[in-house]
Amino acid sequence: MTRLIFSERLAILILAGTLSACGGGGSGSDNENQPPDNGSIQEDTRPDTFSFTAVNDAELNTEYTSSAITVSGINAAANISISGGEYSVNNGAFSDSTATVEDGDSVVVRISTGSQYGTAVTASLTIGGISADFTVTTKAELLPEPEPPTSDSVRVDFNLNMRHTVGGECEFDRRKFITVHASNTENDWIGGNAQSAGAPNEDPDLMTNFLDGYDVYLGRDTGGMKWQLSQLPEDGARPGFIDEAAAASQGGGMRWNYTEGTSDSAQLARQHEHRATDMIVGGQQHPYWPNGDDTGMGWSFSTTDTEEEPFGTAVGHYMANFLYEYFNRGEGDAYGQPKPLFLEVMNEPLYDLVDYPKTKDEGTTPEDVFKFHNAVANEVRAYRDAWDQPSHDDVLIGGYTVAFPDFDKDNFNRWQERDKLFIDIAGENMDFLSIHFYDFPAISGTRQLRRGSNVEATFDMLEQYSLMATGARMPFLVSEIGATVHSMMNDPWSPERDGYKLRALNGLTMNMLERPDQILKSIPFVTIKAEWGRQSETVPYSNRLMRQKKEASGETGDEWVYTEFVKFYQLWSEVKGTRVDSWASDLDVQTNAYVDGNTAYLILNNLEEEASTLDLSVLGVAGNTLQSVNIKELHYGNDGKPVLDETESAEMPQEFALKSQATAVLKLTFADSIAIASDSMETKYYADKYMQPITAGSKLQFAINDVTVGENGEAVLRLGIGRDHGKSLTPTVTINGNAVSAPEDYQGYDQYYNGKGRPQYFGVIEIPVDIAYLRQDNAIEIVFDDDGGFLSTATMQVFNTTAPLSRGARE
Repeated sequence: MTRLIFSERLAILILAGTLSACGGGGSGSDNENQPPDNGSIQEDTRPDTFSFTAVNDAELNTEYTSSAITVSGINAAANISISGGEYSVNNGAFSDSTATVEDGDSVVVRISTGSQYGTAVTASLTIGGISADFTVTTKAELLPEPEPPTSDSVRVDFNLNMRHTVGGECEFDRRKFITVHASNTENDWIGGNAQSAGAPNEDPDLMTNFLDGYDVYLGRDTGGMKWQLSQLPEDGARPGFIDEAAAASQGGGMRWNYTEGTSDSAQLARQHEHRATDMIVGGQQHPYWPNGDDTGMGWSFSTTDTEEEPFGTAVGHYMANFLYEYFNRGEGDAYGQPKPLFLEVMNEPLYDLVDYPKTKDEGTTPEDVFKFHNAVANEVRAYRDAWDQPSHDDVLIGGYTVAFPDFDKDNFNRWQERDKLFIDIAGENMDFLSIHFYDFPAISGTRQLRRGSNVEATFDMLEQYSLMATGARMPFLVSEIGATVHSMMNDPWSPERDGYKLRALNGLTMNMLERPDQILKSIPFVTIKAEWGRQSETVPYSNRLMRQKKEASGETGDEWVYTEFVKFYQLWSEVKGTRVDSWASDLDVQTNAYVDGNTAYLILNNLEEEASTLDLSVLGVAGNTLQSVNIKELHYGNDGKPVLDETESAEMPQEFALKSQATAVLKLTFADSIAIASDSMETKYYADKYMQPITAGSKLQFAINDVTVGENGEAVLRLGIGRDHGKSLTPTVTINGNAVSAPEDYQGYDQYYNGKGRPQYFGVIEIPVDIAYLRQDNAIEIVFDDDGGFLSTATMQVFNTTAPLSRGARE
């Protein structure tokens, strides 16, 4: 074969290309060379492009499913595969294996996030060679908001021109809060009698000077009803019931003597009856619990328990007759002392009947006691007078007068078995819940205090559950507040022991004042002389307003003089008026304030065991000249003895050193009346559930709905928490998707107290919330990072104000 040189080959290729481009010499296309046409369509397995919407701010360790895409643009089955996740076709099972899809099929992708914050995970889905990614990115780690620069001073604001209303209440009601555990008819007020061990009062006008001088109201009588019972015979025709005719006769005599009596005690009782118009009366376990105990005249209450006569009916029958026969009957009746407003069915019943019962009471259960409450209440309400008219619609009945509201005890079984059970059995039949609060500053080597967050958690739990169970928040009757100093119970009187009790009275009273709309009455457990409770010649009852002079070191004489308890009443003696806005940057400084004409009363209580320096700011009185400042401070010396200092100044102290656990009342007098021009209206809203167990990493979700949110104001999310010491009290919290920071501090002392405090933490943490985060209906999410305990309540405290607030601002 002859080999062509390169130039010849190139010429031939050019010629061939030219001929081809011209259609083979100009004759057109060669139809005979076309591929055969057999009527078939070419397969297309390459779909139209598709995409998935990325997910941001995702939760950790959570599955996320994409929105669905629809396969389109293919006419034959196309291969489908995935990497990094799973897919589902037409709502079928999820798979990560290769398969095929048809035109019109629906496909979703599923992917799981990991345990790292701010991390993206991606699944890549491929159909017929076309791919798209589904990416999910976890949320950023929520770090606590930086704390403001620390300062040695606590900022305290008083907005004297802004009225603070709680549930419609805005006035300082001394009748509710400045009270003594006594009546106007008891003989302890009088000197020289058996109730005074035959000794005189140093002040012959004791009752008047104390009640009127310090503006104190009377509170509770749990002895008079029992004494009157001891004077009544049994009904011969109805065993176990009082003789009604005898009660009418005895009661009539009591009513006549009260009104017509000329003795000193009778005249004093009438003189001060205006301070006894909302008294509490109540029963004790013995002889009111029907178990065979003698009532005083050789008979005992009926123990019958039938449908016609439930257990306790005879007790209710006596109480109904007592309330009718022994007291003034209202309009048109000129005789008798004011009728009690409140009836406590029984005082602290479970302590004697369940926890430490007599042999005859063994086997008594809380359920028995709570059903007894119903029987008594029903019998009292059923009482009719001679004209067949109900006689006691004006008396509020309640219970169960719990001594130790330890709801968190035994992992909240105490709540389930007692306080919740009482509301379940008797709640709808009670007009109020009765409760006692006591600090135990020295019990078996521990310090167990209630004032502060523990009281708040207790109240919140009762409020929320009573609302859920009965449809309305039940009001509270706090018929005793105070302290029991167990290490000094068997000691003679001392000012140091009174000092521990005064600390409790002031701190607890400040807690009570936060609920003027819920609390019907709060009574410091301060009796008058209480010789009935004396243990021995040298060991008197420990909660007394009066002592004999000889009881104090360095004093002699039998005369009755004040104990240190009088300092509580001296401190609060002038406080009155309309409540106005107050705020402190530290929850351990309790604040309150009232305005009356040209006078303002600023109240400060230090829950800290160290002195606190306060940076005070008094606002809302521009142009009104301050004329004088009177400062009373109740504090405790190095020896533990209470000291009440009183100083005068012409200027308001901008910085005030509030001593350890001290209470101060600052009385500011201005030249002109203080004009209240704006309002802060406080309302509390409750979540849709309560008492949720805490599991690490699990989201606790609550709804707080029907919230009224104004343009101005502030809010606080209150979380009740009960869990072992050492567990976290600072969960991650969001409100409608907005992160809020739980503070490290809570109100009151460190409940752990270096291992010598309460058995576990039970209290409220208060989380400030920007009011802009709130809506009418609110979603709350709470996550703890460790297991154990319960979130007992979630409530939102909302303060709608008619003017903007600026907390802690200083020039």
